[in-house]
Amino acid sequence: MLSRVALSVSLASIFLVGESFRFNASSQVPFIQHDVHRKVLKEGDGLIRPMDSAPPHIGEQIPQDERDTWNVDCSSELTNHECDKPIDGSNSTFWQTKVDTQSIDPLPHTITIDLRDIKNVNAISMRPLPDADLGGAIAGHKVYLSVDNKNWDLVAFGTWFEDVQDKFAIFEPQRAKFVRLEALSATNGTQFIRIVDIGVWATSEPTPSSCGLGKWGPTVDFPLVPVGVFIDPIGGKVISFSSYAHDSFGQGVTDHTTLTATWDPTTETISHRHVRKTHHDMFCPGMAFDVNGRMIISGGESADKVSIYDPTNDDWISVQEMKIARGYQGATTCANGHIFVIGGSWGPVGIDFGDRFGETYDPETDKWTLLGGCPSESIETTQDWEGAYRADNHVWLMGWQNNSVFQAGPSKEMHWITPTGNGAIQNAGQRGVGSSPINDTMCGVAAMYDAAEGKILSAGGASSYNYKNGHGDIKGEKATTNAFVITLDKVNASVEVKPAGQGMHSARSFAHAVILPNGETLVVGGQEEPRVFTEDTPQLVPEIYSPTKDIWTPVAPNSIVRAYHSFALLLRDATVLVGGGGLTIQLDVNHFDAQIYIPQYLLTADGDRAKRPVIIETSDATVLPGGNFTITTDIEVVSASLVRYGGATHSLNNDQRRIALKLQDTGMPLEYGVSIPSDGGVAIPGYWMLFVMDSQGVPSEAQNLQIQIAQNYKN
Repeated sequence: MLSRVALSVSLASIFLVGESFRFNASSQVPFIQHDVHRKVLKEGDGLIRPMDSAPPHIGEQIPQDERDTWNVDCSSELTNHECDKPIDGSNSTFWQTKVDTQSIDPLPHTITIDLRDIKNVNAISMRPLPDADLGGAIAGHKVYLSVDNKNWDLVAFGTWFEDVQDKFAIFEPQRAKFVRLEALSATNGTQFIRIVDIGVWATSEPTPSSCGLGKWGPTVDFPLVPVGVFIDPIGGKVISFSSYAHDSFGQGVTDHTTLTATWDPTTETISHRHVRKTHHDMFCPGMAFDVNGRMIISGGESADKVSIYDPTNDDWISVQEMKIARGYQGATTCANGHIFVIGGSWGPVGIDFGDRFGETYDPETDKWTLLGGCPSESIETTQDWEGAYRADNHVWLMGWQNNSVFQAGPSKEMHWITPTGNGAIQNAGQRGVGSSPINDTMCGVAAMYDAAEGKILSAGGASSYNYKNGHGDIKGEKATTNAFVITLDKVNASVEVKPAGQGMHSARSFAHAVILPNGETLVVGGQEEPRVFTEDTPQLVPEIYSPTKDIWTPVAPNSIVRAYHSFALLLRDATVLVGGGGLTIQLDVNHFDAQIYIPQYLLTADGDRAKRPVIIETSDATVLPGGNFTITTDIEVVSASLVRYGGATHSLNNDQRRIALKLQDTGMPLEYGVSIPSDGGVAIPGYWMLFVMDSQGVPSEAQNLQIQIAQNYKN
């Protein structure tokens, strides 16, 4: 078997011998450029390779007359294929790193561009050769910016999908005179690099000041559109998936497989795999963690299938199918460790408007139980112009006391659900207050930010999934700014509903809510006029709801649109990963990336990283509801919380919830005692992130705590 270097040399030799033929072939590919209005401009004749990702929402590609003045330096180059070729505006030339028939300059390789003037840079593009699948196109990469060619800021990193499409790395605008692209890996495992063009994008607008509002860190580039995302609670890696393809889905496609990508935040590396053995296209599923930190993914494009991600073995396994095939359903973990699902839009033979009764899955016995007393028609919305297809989509579900489930929306009528026996559903009142009309809020958000007090925040959404139909005719309503705090008490009792402040500053559907360790909730992304696979009327200013102050505060804006099929998740380091969007043949809305939002609680007044407390150890890694344990820290802290791991897709993350922990004096220096709520419906079984906060509100990085199933809820 050839070594990787030998294989690279062999392939490079082929390229060198056949250079004349390949040179002529590549010259038939016309230059493609996207302007600020996202139209495709082309010059020359021949096969057009469409970009399979969304171009930057702001700014323009720096034109060729300016590119002609740039200076370029690189780590390696081959005669006649020097590193100035990617900026000469020609598709008939390319940069190739040094290689001959006996040796090769190995990875990593870098190319550095001197723009000659300081610009507000917000993206780069990379064009490989048409035969990039044979080797040489950049896959693993990092992008840096500098104003002086000495001090460099990492603005993007990750792995591009290994094909011949043009690639983007998009980030928040930053002043820079120098741009550096570092290649860490290449297509087909080669050690050399061959690229036709590198574009740089800049905006004339000054970088907005976000002092005191948090800030956006580097962009993570994925080799797929991350539509469904969760964190492996054992290893801390971020697991994402798309559909059978990295850039699109297809109803009726018989390839029941799923592309996944794994980001390891500790190494800043991304790997990917094609999951075939489960015969499950997991696009548009229900998602819920079991007690052992395994992600249960039910239905979706392969509507009857169920798969489990096992973090201990880093493996996907197939389990018993659901009783009713479904996609777009809601799912949540119950106090007894079972997974409850209800609703959905289609079956194994396409769209089917039959009732999607609730059912539960027992991970211990691998058994699904149909609940005839839980018809989905009881929890349906009634105002969507698309009717039954949309009525029971993306149900907001939260496990609660006495092994119950609370349905907070998106229907305006809320309900208590009994997920045991034959099941039952009981009305819990309407989600709204005052004399104004109370509407359904499809594709809004809901998050249980204080589980011990039964507090749920709901916000945004619209009465219909789509504001317009496929012809552009207005059929529904715009999204709302309405926000409410729902307070749960006894099961089957009416719930209390109050306004959450004055409502959000921005109306949004297709947004995401992320509970922060301090009890505040970040709401990010979305559209005012919701319409799938479009990016009109995007909301680019996230906001945070503070329950103690009962106010909404806009925070640092971002410039990458996050609308339909986007996601947001809290990471272990208390930052927030926000990404995705698209996954459609309408390629200009596909976002193969995510951004890291750094909340203000991690920053000083000057915007530098704050010194944060450290959890030295905990007395226990596993506890029962009602159990006690101790936390030892490196400095004095004043508060602590648990935030449960969850999975995000289609504006849903039902399993995320937070428990505020009261710190008790143990008499030992820097040691604190804490108690877990006694009801397993509040302290839902599974893995949680444990945070402590100092007197300035700065949180630690999280440590894991597993809450077991309460004895009284076990079968």
